[in-house]
Amino acid sequence: MLINELPDDCLLAIFYRIQDLTDLVNCFKVCEKWSNLIVVRTKKVKYFMDQPNSPDSVYHLSDEPVDVTFLSKWFPNLRIFDASYPFSDKVPKEDIAKLIRDSESLKGIMCSVYSDFELNTNIEMLSTEFIDPKQIKINETVKQLYLWNSSLGEFKKVAHYFPNLERVKIELRNLLDYVAYGSDGSVLENLKIVESAEYAGECCSFIFMDLCPALQSAHIKIACWHINVNDSIKLASLQDLVIQFYEPKGWYALPRCMSKYPNLKHLAIRNAYLSDEDIKKLVLILPKLTLLDIRESHGVTQEAADHVKVYCKQHGRSIKFYFKKDDKQIESDWPQILNQPEKICRGFDFMEHCFFKSFDNLPDLLDPAGD
Repeated sequence: MLINELPDDCLLAIFYRIQDLTDLVNCFKVCEKWSNLIVVRTKKVKYFMDQPNSPDSVYHLSDEPVDVTFLSKWFPNLRIFDASYPFSDKVPKEDIAKLIRDSESLKGIMCSVYSDFELNTNIEMLSTEFIDPKQIKINETVKQLYLWNSSLGEFKKVAHYFPNLERVKIELRNLLDYVAYGSDGSVLENLKIVESAEYAGECCSFIFMDLCPALQSAHIKIACWHINVNDSIKLASLQDLVIQFYEPKGWYALPRCMSKYPNLKHLAIRNAYLSDEDIKKLVLILPKLTLLDIRESHGVTQEAADHVKVYCKQHGRSIKFYFKKDDKQIESDWPQILNQPEKICRGFDFMEHCFFKSFDNLPDLLDPAGD
């Protein structure tokens, strides 16, 4: 049987597996039948990326230039467009800007330099290196912001330009650009998810979290020697927390810090030196705790696990406690632990897409359309 004798459904199944833009364009040129089917396939594309992400994404790795002016028509349901390097070096910036303006379905932009493009009122998700406070205006529609080379101190200068943020992810890759963070930042009323990596100065992520009264989930990576915590402020909304140390570290103030979050349900502590006594204190301090994952930390023994089991039986509680590195039960209890890292994940769900990942594998953006 010749390939063109295959039923349309079979050809479509093949085309859905093609993610390279050049391959799709070449298939489109084969014949009228293939052209019509490629149009059907391109209507399913939601993400234009710099690498394969999922069947509903397309990428372009070729060094050949791309005419992006046709992309808004070819991909009428495009939600997120990656205009960062190296793609941005192959295409005139004015063409990318036109795509952003013309695409009605577009909700997210990933770019190296924020000031290169003017965001339209549809944009809800933004990923960029950093934001110059001199080149920004109020962005009320932006709900997610990923700054991949910025500090909390730099973010404080521009936070008030994003009054409706629901998720912010910040990491500083160039330590020479470190700017210290103070406790006098803007209150972010709508922020639900914070992901912060601090490699210099003192860790102020917990101080920053105090300014987010609706915060539900946090993923904090710490490489600083001093950790700044104000235990006089309680954050009753926080339910999910991951603390990941860059290098193995003991933290005597851990119980004091956890007392800030009386309604915490899910806690993971990675690369820390802990003791059985620490676990006993955490169980008492956190009355709503249902998941405690310390598989990547050191020092806890079976004694702590036995204590948690007896304590739960005596007090009518249920806590999933994982402390052994080779514990396979967690894969059954929480199958999302096996999810592969992706730059874009579908659904605004921290426990599904973020909790069990290391900071370096967190998604750049969470697309709420996947809910």
